[in-house]
Amino acid sequence: MGVIEHSDGHRWWQFEIFSRVPELSHCFSLASKDGSGNISLSGNRDQQLAIHERAYWCNSIGANPDDLVVGGQVHGNSIHVVEQADGGRGAQSPQTVIKNTDGLFTSVVDLPLLSAVGDCAALLIYSPGRLALIHAGWRGMAGQIIPKAINLFCAQGVSVAHIKVGISPCISQASFQVGADVAEHVPASCKELWPQQDNKWAVNLAAWGQVQFLNCGLLSNNIEIAEIDTKSDQRCFSHRRQGELAGRMGLFAKLNMT
Repeated sequence: MGVIEHSDGHRWWQFEIFSRVPELSHCFSLASKDGSGNISLSGNRDQQLAIHERAYWCNSIGANPDDLVVGGQVHGNSIHVVEQADGGRGAQSPQTVIKNTDGLFTSVVDLPLLSAVGDCAALLIYSPGRLALIHAGWRGMAGQIIPKAINLFCAQGVSVAHIKVGISPCISQASFQVGADVAEHVPASCKELWPQQDNKWAVNLAAWGQVQFLNCGLLSNNIEIAEIDTKSDQRCFSHRRQGELAGRMGLFAKLNMT
């Protein structure tokens, strides 16, 4: 399905792989046409505008904004199993998020989850009756957050053949240069020496995620990558392009009653 633009200026990405899954509703919010659309409540951003944007996207997937569940992302590998009682945590205040959590896993119907990103990847992982959202930058991937998430599915009896994944717009290899200290964690197939600067490597974050999913046994045709570079595409917010005050995009998703 790709990028969709509404007449009011809102823009979002939807994964084709989930377009015919009635049990799942999702959207990945991009920057609006006028440059607004931030969904993050932290970092001295306008919280009331962000709450308004969160409500817009929750409504678009048929969710109650007051039930939104948000993790306090720290570029780690911790995953929280979300229960009904977690509904509303982080929805309207950064003080109430699920602390130190970069992954959310749930089997609760009609409970919306949010993962916020600037250049990192937001991962939507789904099998019937189960949903996970993962905030995955290089630190999370180096910390094996993806295998941890897949293990949660498998621990509940899910076959990896039934797991589908969407990898959101994120920084591309052409835009993501890192030092050797980061590159040493990256598979050889997902990095190359950056010719314009000594001791720099260009890393393909989305491909790295894909490799980890494949190594977990997922089928290649069950993995969809959004081929959008957040740093160069003006439809995206980007920490690398815009600096500390850059807005954040959000992956919103929930399980539906069927």
